[in-house]
Order: sequence, then C-alpha cells, then structure tokens
Amino acid sequence: MSPALPASLKTLLVLLLIGQTTFIADARAWGPDGHSIVAEIAQRRLSPVAVAKVQDLLGANASLASIASWADDVREARPETRNWHFVNIPLADAAYDPARQCVQDERKGDCILNELDRAIATLADLDQDKARRTEALMFVVHFVGDLHQPLHTVLEDQGGNFFPVRFFTDPTGRRIVDTQLHKVWDVGLIDYLYWNWGAYVSYLVGTWLPAHQDIDFAAGKPADWMLESHRIASQSAYAGLARGMQLDAAYVARVRPDLDRQLAAAGVRLASVLNNALR
Repeated sequence: MSPALPASLKTLLVLLLIGQTTFIADARAWGPDGHSIVAEIAQRRLSPVAVAKVQDLLGANASLASIASWADDVREARPETRNWHFVNIPLADAAYDPARQCVQDERKGDCILNELDRAIATLADLDQDKARRTEALMFVVHFVGDLHQPLHTVLEDQGGNFFPVRFFTDPTGRRIVDTQLHKVWDVGLIDYLYWNWGAYVSYLVGTWLPAHQDIDFAAGKPADWMLESHRIASQSAYAGLARGMQLDAAYVARVRPDLDRQLAAAGVRLASVLNNALR
C-alpha cells in the first residue's frame, strides 16, 4: 500500500522514488518483507492514542508497514543517513564502545543507536514541525527493525555483505545461488520460510508470541536490544560458517528460533517505543 502522506511531505515521496533504484544493489537492512512484518506487529499493538497520532502524521489510509522501508529508499539521495542503519561491533566484542563503534562521519552520519535516540526525541517533541516529526516516525519504524537484524551490529565483512555463501531461492531447495550472508538474513530466510509476509505475521502474532508471554520483550533500552542482536550474530548467524559454504535446511532450522524472536521482539518493542513517544 502506498503511504497517504500529507501534501507537505511530497518532497519525501520524491526522494523515496529516487532511492528505489538503489536498494537491491546495496542491501543494508531487513528486506521490505522483514520491515513490513515488524511494522505490522507493532501496528496491532498501538494504543488508541498512538493510532490517532500516527494517522495524523502519515494520513488516515497509511499503515506503519507502508512506510517501513522508506529510510532505505532515500538512503542514496541522502548519503548523510547512510551510517544510521547499523553499528560496527567486532564479533568477538561483548560490549558496545560508542567512542570506537559510533564515530561521526560528516558525510555518512554516525550509527543507528544515536540516530534512533534522536528520532524518538523528535517524534515526541510537539514543538517540532509536523514534517520533521513525520520523517522521525518513518526513521523510528525502520531503525527499530534494523536494530534487530543481527548483522546490522557486526563490523566484519561490512555486516556480512562481503561474506559469500550459497543459499536456496525457494522452499523446494531446487535452485541454489551465490549470495552473501547479510542478504540471507535480509531476505533469504524470510522468503524461504514464507512467500507471503502476512502469513509470517499471522504465525508470530497467533502462535509464537502467545507461547512466549513470559518474556517482557519491551523491557530494556535500544542499547540492550542492540547487544542482544550482536550476540545472535556471533553465536548463531555466523557460528560455524566458512566462506563460500552452502547454507542448507539444517542452517535454517538452527537459526529459525532467532529469526522468529528478532522479528517478533522488534514488533513488540516498536509498539512500545511509539506508544511512549505518542502519548
């Protein structure tokens, strides 16, 4: 669904269209399906007040899923946002050192954790211009998702973008292609498991989350969530891999619990962030 944004945001839509031509060439996020899954889970958990305020910012017919990939789409047109999608923590590190891992680049920005904090603050600030708050909302929706893609927290191989592997392109496993580990986590795993992202939402909302009600996913702060993602990258996504390895059904089965958890937790946490910012 195309976002029904206010007229004052036509410039943002133009930038979105410009950026669409570059997404495939430089994967640095959950793919559109992953971001839509996270956003739709959050949409269903918004408070009535937050729903009304989201509609005021985006337009009555827009959903969070409809704008969830906007930050990727405008990245080439706005290079100062480029580093906002990730943080570079070495796989062997268990802690976050902002002085080394979130350094400001005048041309490309700093890192996801800093920008997420800034975007949340802008969204919550009623003294800000409506267009700025709308843009902040779109960044928040996207960056909470990115923060839960484990390879967005990894220094090595530019987050797995330069770690070659082979992977299935369909659930039958009959066609295998050369790809990169980052892209497997962006789109490969999700497409292999569910051709329809709405079906994945139904599973996570109807089955997975009810089975994990004992976990308070909304607890903690974005820095805590980031380190959770990093542990999964180190202990699951990258674990036992060699360059050029074929990732088979056994790999999918091993990492599936982490994939489910990250998508579901991101949706719950995004709802919590928005409910708090839009009270």
